[in-house]
Amino acid sequence: MLNFEIKKILVKPVNKIVLLVLVAALLVGSFLTLRDVTYTTEGGEVLRGISAAKELKSAKNEWKGELTEDVLRQVIEENQKILAETPDLDEASVKQQGLRDIHEMLNNGFAGFDEWDYYRADSLSPEEAAGIYQIRVDSLKEYLSRDEVKDTFSEKEKEFLISQWENLKTPFYYEYAEGWKALLDSQYLPTLMTLLVVILGALVAGIFSDEYSWKADSIFFSSKLGRNKAVLSKIGAGFLITTVLYWASILLFTIIILGALGVGGANCPVQLGESNWMSIYNWTYLQKYFFVTIGGYVGSIFITLLAMTVSAVTRSTVIAVVIPFALSCAPMFLGRITILTRLVSFFPDMLLRICTYHDEFLLCQIGGKVMGVFTFLIPLYVVLCLGIVPVLYLVYKKAEVK
Repeated sequence: MLNFEIKKILVKPVNKIVLLVLVAALLVGSFLTLRDVTYTTEGGEVLRGISAAKELKSAKNEWKGELTEDVLRQVIEENQKILAETPDLDEASVKQQGLRDIHEMLNNGFAGFDEWDYYRADSLSPEEAAGIYQIRVDSLKEYLSRDEVKDTFSEKEKEFLISQWENLKTPFYYEYAEGWKALLDSQYLPTLMTLLVVILGALVAGIFSDEYSWKADSIFFSSKLGRNKAVLSKIGAGFLITTVLYWASILLFTIIILGALGVGGANCPVQLGESNWMSIYNWTYLQKYFFVTIGGYVGSIFITLLAMTVSAVTRSTVIAVVIPFALSCAPMFLGRITILTRLVSFFPDMLLRICTYHDEFLLCQIGGKVMGVFTFLIPLYVVLCLGIVPVLYLVYKKAEVK
C-alpha cells in the first residue's frame, strides 16, 4: 500500500514537472553560489568558483591556526605594510585577499556594535587589534546599557546575551573556510529550503483529497483496510516523500558546494563570517550546518503534515497547496508589521531561515530560563509534528463518504 501511494504521487504529470523544477533550481542555485566566490589576480583577472577557491585557500591558509594576540598584531603589521607599499586602494585590496577575513573581523569589532566601516582595520595599531576579543564583549555591554535599548531586554536576557559572548571560545581558530561560508552565509540555502517546502507541499497536497476528486472515496473507505492501514500508508507516503526529497536536495547541494570549494574550516567559529559577528550561538561552521539542516527538516515536515491535514479536512488540493506557500513566504512580510514581529519569530518558517536570523537577538524565556529562539523552536516543532500525526489519522479515518 505504501509503495502504491508513493507511486500515485510520482506518476502525476504535474508532479513530474515540479520535480524537474526542483532539479533545475538546485543546479542554478549551485552555480550561482560557486560563482559568488571570487579571487582577483595581480593582473586584474577575476577568477570564480573552483579556480578562485584554489587561490584563496593558498593565500588564507598562510594565517591558519589560532588568532592569538601576536597573530593579530602580525596581521595589522602586514596590512600596514601593504598599504604603505601600494597607495592605490584597488591594488592594495588584491594583496589583502589572504588576510581579508581577519581584516573584516577587526572591522566588525572596532567599527561599533551596530555600525560598519570597511576601512576601520586600516587605522588600527597592532596593540589595539590584539584586544579584539574583549572589545567584542565590551561593545555588547555598552549596547545593552543604551537608553534606547536597555528596556528592550529583561535583566535575565541581558545576562544571557553577555554570558553567551563571554563563553565564546577564544582565541578563534582560523583557516580557509570559503566552502562553508558559501554554503551557510549566503541566501541560497534558505531560498532553496523555502522552495523545497513549496514543492513538497505541492507533491503531498493531493494525497488525502485525490480520492474525492477522483470520486473514488466510496471505494477507498469501503475496502477492508481503507480506514486503517490505507490511511497510515498515505501518512507514510507523505513523510517519506518529504524526507527523501529534502535530504537528497540538501545533501546534493552540500556535496556540490563543498566538493568544489573544499571542506576546510569546519571547526572555525561562525563569528569569523562577516555577517555572523553578532551571533548569540557559539557554533562552529559544522555545528551550524547541523542546526540549519535539521531545523529545516523539522520545519519542512511540520508544514507538509499541516498541508496534508488541511487536504484531509477540506478535501481540496488547491487549498492544501496554499498552506506551504503561505507559511514559508508570508511571515517574511508580516514580520515587518511591528505588532506582529515578536509573534512571527515563532512561526515554522523561521526553521527554514536559521542561516539568516541566527545573528539577531531573538530570545524566549521558558520557566525562568532564557534561550535563543532556535534552541526552543526545533524541539517545539518536533513535538507538534508528533502531535499532528494522530490528528491527521483520525480526521481521515472518520471521514464521511460523499
